[in-house]
Amino acid sequence: MYQYESPIGLFIIKKHYGKFLLIINDILYGSYVSEMAASVDVYCHSTGCYDWDILDCQIDDVPTDIYEWQYVKDTLI
Repeated sequence: MYQYESPIGLFIIKKHYGKFLLIINDILYGSYVSEMAASVDVYCHSTGCYDWDILDCQIDDVPTDIYEWQYVKDTLI
């Protein structure tokens, strides 16, 4: 699981049944074939989350790809 603490809240990319889910503030915004594809949509501000997407070109420290996200070991509860 990967996470990015953005100016609008917590972004999570996690694997689920072979797909990678993009979750922003506990809301599912997309299902992707790879974690890289999900992170590119975040970088390009094309997530479907209006609050994020309108900030295109307004945030300087957006991760450019998944390697700049924080990796967090996914635990089962």
